[in-house]
Amino acid sequence: MNQPDLSPQQKRMNAIRNRIALAARDWGIQSDGGRLCLTAAIGEGSFLVATIADEAPIGESELVLSAPGDLIWLLETYDALAGRFRMLRAELRRHAPPQQQRREPKDYAAECAMKCAEPAFKKFLEECHGLARPLTDDRAATKVRSILNIGSRAELNDDPAAAARWQDLRSAFDSWRRRG
Repeated sequence: MNQPDLSPQQKRMNAIRNRIALAARDWGIQSDGGRLCLTAAIGEGSFLVATIADEAPIGESELVLSAPGDLIWLLETYDALAGRFRMLRAELRRHAPPQQQRREPKDYAAECAMKCAEPAFKKFLEECHGLARPLTDDRAATKVRSILNIGSRAELNDDPAAAARWQDLRSAFDSWRRRG
């Protein structure tokens, strides 16, 4: 099945989302002999990620040290606004005249194939559903078919119950990603 070409902006957004999903969520700043250091915490430990050179201007230092937290906040804010936009657009469609309410059916099979190629989705399957390493697209697809109790992703477009199970799995992934 052909997947639509993603715009350069969507490719970049997907790459940012994947980097955020795979990175630590807890960032900090420490001093090391008068130098400022960017740290990340995973579990109970933290580790040094970057040290700011003594001669670095304060504006650039602030930008770099604040970047992880700012990026996470911006992405969460964007997601919240996009969700609100989708909700309002759906509300407008419900009130539209019947001839304007026609919609193309969702291609859940293609959506599932794209998700199975995302590193963050594979990490979710590993952590929450026991996906074995290496985290490949094929292993992710096999795990999703098992979780959804389907023989093929095509069933997601033909079977409303399978589509509902897919939507539940996708929602669980979105919640997992927001929790970080």
